[in-house]
Amino acid sequence: MKAAAQAGFTLLELLVVLVLATLMLSLVVPRFAAVVPGVELKSTAQKTASLLRHARSRAMAESRLIAIELDAQVHALRLSHSDAPVVLPDSIELTLSDTGSLALGSEILSPLSLDASVPGPSIRFYPDGSSSGGSLVLSGPSGHYRIDVDWLTGRVHIDDGIPVEAAPHG
Repeated sequence: MKAAAQAGFTLLELLVVLVLATLMLSLVVPRFAAVVPGVELKSTAQKTASLLRHARSRAMAESRLIAIELDAQVHALRLSHSDAPVVLPDSIELTLSDTGSLALGSEILSPLSLDASVPGPSIRFYPDGSSSGGSLVLSGPSGHYRIDVDWLTGRVHIDDGIPVEAAPHG
């Protein structure tokens, strides 16, 4: 008689199971965002706040003005002196308000620097850590997030408690 077969799995069997599990997860995970409302909006708000904080840090580290520009043509945000825009999902509307900017003709100038090198709607960060200030409102089908930038300290804060009536509508 043969010795009792050892219980267990071969390496090949384990690899086949791992490959199948990976394939199944790759199909399920992208659809997970559609199941849980607000995940895409919250993620975009956190990425936008992170971009603003990065801009403030760069302005202080490089001792120069850094701006976050709203590029409505490609539905994106762009860090000044950067070619790569951060494209927003189509389902999310972005509104920039209360930037403390002064409109002169077709140019928008910051009250602190009066620098016209950054045209269009933007939030500017200065080498001392301060900013032009303002609010970004991200609106989606599942709600609204407001990202406030303090003009004096440059502090970035996400507020998700905006009533539906207070948020801008497209």
